[in-house]
Amino acid sequence: MSAPIRRTFTPPPAELRPWVERFWSWESDCAVPLPLLLPGTGADLFLHYRTPFLAITPDGACLRPAAAHLTCLRSHPCRLVAQGPIGFVAVRFRTSAIRHFGKLGLPDLLDRFPDATEHFGPEAAELTGRLAALPDLPARAAQLARFLLRQLRQKTSTPTLSDRATEALYYGEPDLSIADLADELGYSCRQLERAVGEATGLTPKRFHRLTRFHHTVRHLLLARETDYLDAALARGYYDQAHFIHEFRALAGQTPTQLLKPETFMSHFYNPRLPR
Repeated sequence: MSAPIRRTFTPPPAELRPWVERFWSWESDCAVPLPLLLPGTGADLFLHYRTPFLAITPDGACLRPAAAHLTCLRSHPCRLVAQGPIGFVAVRFRTSAIRHFGKLGLPDLLDRFPDATEHFGPEAAELTGRLAALPDLPARAAQLARFLLRQLRQKTSTPTLSDRATEALYYGEPDLSIADLADELGYSCRQLERAVGEATGLTPKRFHRLTRFHHTVRHLLLARETDYLDAALARGYYDQAHFIHEFRALAGQTPTQLLKPETFMSHFYNPRLPR
């Protein structure tokens, strides 16, 4: 029987809520099975105060992320492998918001696990030691919030068209067309495409495709549902064949292969917090 994993999450302080969705953590006393990291549009800062996991790409390459690293836009799945007891705290950023905290844009982060110092600077490498000395997630979240607020103030960022466009694609209606979204925001389709491309490196259509997949899989895993058709139709897939085709293209397997008890017990999705 697998050792228990202690999972916790907490919302950010009010000053960070336009950019940060949550702080969350996993901890175990020995190596445990880790989830398949599926394609998606999320961005997380991982800070491992125990041994970092490995990431195995679909072509078999073995990546060794640093103790402080990022996972951002992903167009293909990665298998994660524990190298010992798990202990990390992570920051989940709102869609495309991570670019307001450092040097890199999301186009620079696609399908990578970059060292966090590339984006946040050398202080990011020092955070893991500080977090290890703290007793629990609330204390670690407070430490991280202070760090992120310093980073944000250095950038003096305010929300842009790119932020509004990616937020609308991520949180909006699943069947919203790109033309309707451009009209809703008061921009042309060309301006919208440029704004989303600058923020993510993807076209609006490709970004929307990943968000739809993310929302559907997240719902199924949190609800522990094996009967996936109603959830797929509710999120804009035309029919069962369409969903299975998209699922296989993005996840490398069928919904039935993924939606099973061991997957329900091990994934990185969390319930949505109030905005």
